[in-house]
Amino acid sequence: MLLWKSWRDLRIAFFIGLGWLALLAILVIQYALRTPADSSTIWATPDKTFGLVVGFVALQTAFLTVIAFAIGTLGIGREIAGGSGSFLLTCPISRGYYVWTEWFSGLAALGALLGFSIVGLWLAIHFHAIRLSSFERSGNTTTWHTWIMASLPFGVTLIHVLCAFLFLALIFGITHLGTVAFRHATAGLLFSIGFFVAWLVVMEILRHNYPGLAPPDLLLRPYTGGFDHLRLIPGFTSSIAIRLAILPLFPFAAQLFLRRTEV
Repeated sequence: MLLWKSWRDLRIAFFIGLGWLALLAILVIQYALRTPADSSTIWATPDKTFGLVVGFVALQTAFLTVIAFAIGTLGIGREIAGGSGSFLLTCPISRGYYVWTEWFSGLAALGALLGFSIVGLWLAIHFHAIRLSSFERSGNTTTWHTWIMASLPFGVTLIHVLCAFLFLALIFGITHLGTVAFRHATAGLLFSIGFFVAWLVVMEILRHNYPGLAPPDLLLRPYTGGFDHLRLIPGFTSSIAIRLAILPLFPFAAQLFLRRTEV
């Protein structure tokens, strides 16, 4: 019952995100099919084609970030503000069960949307590979598809997807906690936005005053160096482990706030 309730709460945000990703993929594919297949096209160079991929990923990431904020404002916290939460909290169901069901449902929705975004990226690469001409690189003629796929091996792609998911999960977890703690969707959203703004300000102050200090990276960027010479950042595995350990703290805290809520 609670799984269905959680899905009912977040399905509008999920379908909006899915529709945007589908529209973006269609637009990129249409553009690729209309691109003239000759070596004079500006997209037939590594820099330009890579720029197109980066732009595509940036649009996907920006919208998924908005969806993560939106999904975090849904659930029992919003319903308490709307007056229907009192009935739910008087049901013979653990309050923690509400929190954890909403948390796992939100993560599942974000994971599914991220998966669809990867499919859209693959379609963009595939259709550009069909249409775009070859270009010279290192004295050999190769297709853009061969170049981009060789430069983005499966392991590198998987690590970037994991980092993106953990960032979206962090946004969702903080927003969901704020919504439950303040028992209002708008308050939860403002709490989450305020947290990230404050984090950026504090990190900038630390970098300015302590140049040798390496503060935690919310985005978990895994690599340094140029695109052709990626190097894994030292301590990246530890950063992943710390993030995985931190994420469950948000539903635990939300559960404590919900237990203190009067009905």
